[in-house]
Amino acid sequence: FCMGWSCLFIHEQFENIRFCFAPYLYMTPFFRLFTRCTGVPGSAGKADMISYLRGGESVALPIGGFEEATLTCLQQDRVFIKKRTGFIRLCLQFGVAVRPVFVFGEKDCYWNIQGGWKSRLALNRLGLPAVLTWGCSWLPLLPKRNVELYIVVGDPLPLPKIEHPTKEDVHKWHEKYITALTKLH
Repeated sequence: FCMGWSCLFIHEQFENIRFCFAPYLYMTPFFRLFTRCTGVPGSAGKADMISYLRGGESVALPIGGFEEATLTCLQQDRVFIKKRTGFIRLCLQFGVAVRPVFVFGEKDCYWNIQGGWKSRLALNRLGLPAVLTWGCSWLPLLPKRNVELYIVVGDPLPLPKIEHPTKEDVHKWHEKYITALTKLH
């Protein structure tokens, strides 16, 4: 549910990094206003990401998106990454490094209803977050109290610049990213 992401977003060490969010989320007025007051937000739409990278900006992207939020459960850490290769393709096209980040404790911030995966993930593909969460007892949209988050930022994984990466190129570097992310856990 991106509580660790929120911590990074407002941390002074990351103040010059554009944090990108799902286009539908970024378009909502309250969310957009809040993120503009606390950092440098952006849309994670492909055209927007290309624009940021073309302009030489450093970007951060919660790769798992709505799908990862949908799959979150208290019993185990879940990462929605295997089908997320677009970010690697873009990074290869611009020759920029990727840096894995993992937040320990994030799964404990909210209770999330489980099951109904096919229909819920289908809604996610339409840009509708299919999550039903409960955090703090007196205000469910806030995370549970007394949950400790530990954010681990891995070493950068430099990617070569390949203007037209093949599926094999993308697969190779995506696997290296997954390996680097796994090492953090």
